Amino acid sequence: MQRWDAVVVGSGPAGSTAARELAASGARVLIVDRAEFPRYKPCGGGIALRTERLLAFPIAAVVETSVSLLQVRHEGTCVASRDARRPFARMVMRNGFDALLLDAARAAGAEFRANTHVVRVEEHANHARVIADGFEAAAAHVIGADGANSVVAKTTGLAQGMYECAAWELEVHVPPAVLASFSETCVLGLGYRPWGYAWVFPKEGRLSVGVVLPAGSGRQLRATADALIEELGLPDARIEHAQGHKVRSRRAHEPVASDRVALVGDAAGLADEFTQEGIFYAIRSGQLAAEAAMACMTGKPAPARYEASLDHEIMPELRAARLIGYMFYGMLRRFGGTWLRGSRHAGSLWESFFKAQRGDSTYARELARAPWLAKAAAARLDAR
Repeated sequence: MQRWDAVVVGSGPAGSTAARELAASGARVLIVDRAEFPRYKPCGGGIALRTERLLAFPIAAVVETSVSLLQVRHEGTCVASRDARRPFARMVMRNGFDALLLDAARAAGAEFRANTHVVRVEEHANHARVIADGFEAAAAHVIGADGANSVVAKTTGLAQGMYECAAWELEVHVPPAVLASFSETCVLGLGYRPWGYAWVFPKEGRLSVGVVLPAGSGRQLRATADALIEELGLPDARIEHAQGHKVRSRRAHEPVASDRVALVGDAAGLADEFTQEGIFYAIRSGQLAAEAAMACMTGKPAPARYEASLDHEIMPELRAARLIGYMFYGMLRRFGGTWLRGSRHAGSLWESFFKAQRGDSTYARELARAPWLAKAAAARLDAR
């Protein structure tokens, strides 16, 4: 059985980032994944500029377009539109984006093993063991980056009991004239009960279309997505992929690390509850986990260091996003499209959103601009 400084389970953005950081620091790193790369990944593929800014290398090779316009629809009717004047997000297909990050990890010295179905992770006094079908590896550290259905989390007892919601995503091929009508435009559809939203993101020759709804709405997802396709006037469009996935959110201090194991990205529930976006947090948590593992190799406690970093840097942002989502959907339930139409005149509201997406600000910083409102919302949310 081979021994490594670190084995990373899963080669999405979180796993590849952690592997790259560790390998670049001189660690012997193995990445294992159940898939061959590149592979399709159900995801809207919107990469906020703040996410791009985290990376030490360009992503232009996989960017299909950028968006600077935001259109908001309520029950099928456009009620607000805002021009950010410069891009706030890049549009990618995750097969290309994830492969780019994996290539960067391998270039830094990490080794990659595809088609490896991990069945469990065992922790021992001086190492952890990754056990897969027909393969085993031992390592000082295991980083679980295997998504919302993480085998690493389940077999180590980490990240249990988190809040969940569900999403359904489609890749829809459309004629050039239709695609042109979505040029540089991110479309958000609202009006779902008790909360939820639809998205339409432009790509090369296609639209990425999807919906996200609360936990327990899984049976409604496909019907809701089909209705959205009809609403967009695309009932006969060719759909290349249609796939659902789970989104988990860490709300408090659920353990995501042990003596030998750390969870990152979706495995750790690092998706915000306003937009359900997780790629930013995946990459940043991968960086933090790598820093903690390298520190542990010099004798410092990795679990405490990693969780402390999450609680200091990422959790305040997830908390702020949850509060913003609570207020946003609360206003929407109470006042519906009327409130959204009125928001057209609230330039600071939209500008705060764009600033957070670009990385010029954060949700927490923007929320702090209205402390009385944040305090009242937090009190009501915590009383639920």
